[in-house]
Amino acid sequence: MVRRYVSPERLYLASLGLTGLAALVSVTLPAAQRGELAANMVSATVGAALGGLSVDTFLLSRPAGWIMSRGRLWIVGILAGSLGLTALAAALLTTLAGLGSHPVGVTAGCALTVFNTAGALGLRLRRFWFVYAVRAAGGAVLVAGYALLWSGRRLDGGDWSELWLGVQLATASVLAVAVLVWARRFGPVPTATAGRGDYRADLLAVGRLHVGVCAQMLTYRLSQVLVARFAGAGPLGVFALAVAALEFAQSGAVVRAQRILAERDPDAIGDHGREVVRGATPIAVLAVAGLAVLGVLSPDYRHAWVFGLLLLPGTLALSAGKTWSAALLKRAGERATTAVALTTMSVSVVLYVLLIPWAGAFGAAVAASVAYVVYALRTRARLRRATPLLVSRMA
Repeated sequence: MVRRYVSPERLYLASLGLTGLAALVSVTLPAAQRGELAANMVSATVGAALGGLSVDTFLLSRPAGWIMSRGRLWIVGILAGSLGLTALAAALLTTLAGLGSHPVGVTAGCALTVFNTAGALGLRLRRFWFVYAVRAAGGAVLVAGYALLWSGRRLDGGDWSELWLGVQLATASVLAVAVLVWARRFGPVPTATAGRGDYRADLLAVGRLHVGVCAQMLTYRLSQVLVARFAGAGPLGVFALAVAALEFAQSGAVVRAQRILAERDPDAIGDHGREVVRGATPIAVLAVAGLAVLGVLSPDYRHAWVFGLLLLPGTLALSAGKTWSAALLKRAGERATTAVALTTMSVSVVLYVLLIPWAGAFGAAVAASVAYVVYALRTRARLRRATPLLVSRMA
């Protein structure tokens, strides 16, 4: 009955909404305590992104029969390696930030890697409803837990971080157990038939895919690690909130990019940059206005709207850039998009290192916005060179 009326797509949107609601509830924390929570989240999520080897995306991209041909040990080996690298990356990021808990960051990072990997395997088995339901349930539990902590006046960032960690562990465990149960129904896994060349090809594919993912993650999140290091917990809590609010305005661009990637005929791809910018602009402006209202209600967050305003140009550029990047991937392949990601990362890291120690979170907002504009312009330039036909349609 529930599955008849609640589609996997609606569950996915619900999970995103609950994640946003959890971020909204977290503003009841003092800025410094929210900064500690944000630091733990950033160390875990970036650690999982850098050390997780993009295993989830890699598994989803494999052809039918790949798992059976490679054997169980190969998959377990990839997961074990990614867990070790995730733990190392999360620990190093926590040390670099100088804020947060190593046990929380490392454990949560590993839980995220397990969840992402198990989720990818579940999606390969077409268990969309279950995977998204677990994710949505985790978001609901997190919001309820935050509300209970707030009602009990436990406004400590460490307590809220431990609750967030518990939710990550629970959802990862449920999904991992479910995947193991589904795997048992297929019976014994046959002996691997792949040769050494196949395994080398797997590693090469992981490397190519992961380079671009790492570059993008450093562009989007390294600023928060450095703000924690040089500005402290309070500015990080406010800046991270502004980043989350402006990222919400990019949802339309994400949907449009997914549609472009699903387009079977590359020649049918048009330029949707202006369209997504028009859609993102009012949402971004409302986000900045909401941050301004929050600043009036809570003096700790009085600078949130300034960060949002500084991020606004980059947010709109990034919205257009995501659609151009999807078109570039369809036309020129992953090497072109990876090259753009590496260029953007180089610019962003230099700007972060120069501006954040000097201007704190304000410098981070300016640097991030400039980096996003560079990303959009660079992507459009590569798209123009790669697709002369598409340029004529853009004119």
